[in-house]
Amino acid sequence: MRLNMFKPDLVYERIRTVLLHIKPLNNQHLSTSQLFSTIKDLRNSSIIVEPKTAIFDEKVKIDLCGLPPGERVTLHGEVIQGEKQIIYASCGHYTSDPVGFISVSQHSSEGGTYTGIEPMGVFWSMKPAPGQPPNTRMPLSSTSLPCVYNLKVYQGHLSLDSIYNSKLALNVLATSQHERWLKKPGVTRIEVDDPKVRGAFYLPPGDGPFQGVIDMFGSRGGLTEYKGALLASHGMAVLCLPYFKYKDLPTNMMEMDLDYFEEAVNWLLRQPKVSTKGLGVVAISKGVENAMAMGAYLPQVTAVVCVNGFPFMTISDLVSKGQVLLKGAQVSPELIKFTDEGLDIMEIYPNPSEIIPIWKGKAKYLFLKSLDDFQMKPDLHLDLLAVCPESKKRDIEVVQYPGAGHLLDPPYIPLCRTAFNATVGAEMKFGGQPKEHAYAQEDAWRKTIEFLKNNIPSS
Repeated sequence: MRLNMFKPDLVYERIRTVLLHIKPLNNQHLSTSQLFSTIKDLRNSSIIVEPKTAIFDEKVKIDLCGLPPGERVTLHGEVIQGEKQIIYASCGHYTSDPVGFISVSQHSSEGGTYTGIEPMGVFWSMKPAPGQPPNTRMPLSSTSLPCVYNLKVYQGHLSLDSIYNSKLALNVLATSQHERWLKKPGVTRIEVDDPKVRGAFYLPPGDGPFQGVIDMFGSRGGLTEYKGALLASHGMAVLCLPYFKYKDLPTNMMEMDLDYFEEAVNWLLRQPKVSTKGLGVVAISKGVENAMAMGAYLPQVTAVVCVNGFPFMTISDLVSKGQVLLKGAQVSPELIKFTDEGLDIMEIYPNPSEIIPIWKGKAKYLFLKSLDDFQMKPDLHLDLLAVCPESKKRDIEVVQYPGAGHLLDPPYIPLCRTAFNATVGAEMKFGGQPKEHAYAQEDAWRKTIEFLKNNIPSS
């Protein structure tokens, strides 16, 4: 039922209650004069985002104030990312309460790109806006600049298509901006151009010693830094390590050299503010094979987080000192499935090569497995457990996520079901359902940080 009675005093009281719980960056409550000045400014419809600036894995509180009671509105989010300046967008449908107030963390979205009570839905449900290139993974290439999100409140319940393609003038009730950073203030980035190691090194503020972590990505190659920057924001010293398609590194992934990864381990442990007693490795997809091999053969590695990877070498052999340690499994191309969403390659390794012998090392392992992943079978860890000695199994933890896709990122980064992989030269089907994937990312990231902090020596 739509309420026709607009009661300003109730609106202002609700806003006052909200503002009393807001703490500015200096951790001090607003003064009485600041409070009532702000309330006066908010007599018109407004969007309050707290905190105004956050890091990517941090939750924020979004409130919509000063609306007419019972007003149907759309909360619209938009961000422009990457060299191609692609627009990513989302929307949620809400109805204001009897005093014209909506708390996104308490009120349910009735439609749009997300539904239900989803405090961060406006961020994790983003996708390329109508008219933008579809099937593009939201790029997070700069850790020194924020992603600037533009938030708007429209009158009525509008779809993204209506927002971007309507020929009618839309009634904008309120606007705001919110910045999300990939690293906290004080985290420094150092380019690594050692004679034998390439990458980027992220160091938290302070004297340390900090727990050291090596972060690796998958088959697209190159240097990817956003996860490392976020881990450094949680107090770890992180080396973002490329291993092909970067500077003078190999141009393909036909051979993985354990000696290179050992050089990276030794480089990180030599850094003055890094704990020398051991380090951790985090990897996704193709990088998982390298991470597992490091845990198996390099005693300095004490903790390994494996996100959706194979327990055996794929395509490339693992070599050391010119000798083959592990043969790479060969692809059976006839088992590739061509779908409308890209290549499904779950079945392309019918005869896996030898399992990476993680029991040779002392590292502990956290395997994070997405069950809607079309790049690999979700039960591949069973091949590992089948040959792993019982004494080593206590060092292995497996967490499975129904509805999550291959590209399991830190929290609130949007799902990408399909994207072009330049190394493969084709669109790949990564899978995932938006809400389930978002929940999985929150849990997996929390478990990753806890696992690393608990299993890397800190002094």
